[in-house]
Amino acid sequence: YRFLYSLILFGDFLRGIEIVELFNIVAFAVVGMGFGLASIFLPKYLGRYVSAILLIILVPIIFLTTQMVRYDIWVEQVANNENLSLDGAELLTNSFLNQRVGNDGIYGFYLYTAQFPILPDKKVQMNNLDRLEKSVNSKFVSLIGVPPGVIYWAISLCFWAIRIFYFVVAVVTTVAHFREGLRIVKC
Repeated sequence: YRFLYSLILFGDFLRGIEIVELFNIVAFAVVGMGFGLASIFLPKYLGRYVSAILLIILVPIIFLTTQMVRYDIWVEQVANNENLSLDGAELLTNSFLNQRVGNDGIYGFYLYTAQFPILPDKKVQMNNLDRLEKSVNSKFVSLIGVPPGVIYWAISLCFWAIRIFYFVVAVVTTVAHFREGLRIVKC
């Protein structure tokens, strides 16, 4: 996978579609089935509703854990590459995210990675990112004649659509397996 991720454009695309989210489908199936089956331990009139409310709360949290883990890994990479403490690396990455998307932390990371799949893990890269983007944009314009703004919005739209698709798949998987669990215990 390192080879594929290192390929220009194609690797960025793979990072952007967050292929790891497909593996989370199994986790959502297990959670849905588990809560469906666990509803038998509560009174019949209450089990289904308590389980459903807990799933409504847990599914978005579970869905975002991938981003939380990726954010922590990124901060650790920056800390290792810049010989910083984790707190120092977090300050650096949060400053970068604030400059790029106007938010920091996991939320800023989530917004940034929906627009740009490449995560700079060195301070020099963070400082030179504008110049790199301008260079890439000018190459795109010369190759295909499409303005950089159009490319930026098209890529961003695609990545957000993919994230929404993954979330819908997670919800549908959870609900289907929850209902199956309820059917098994006849709740």
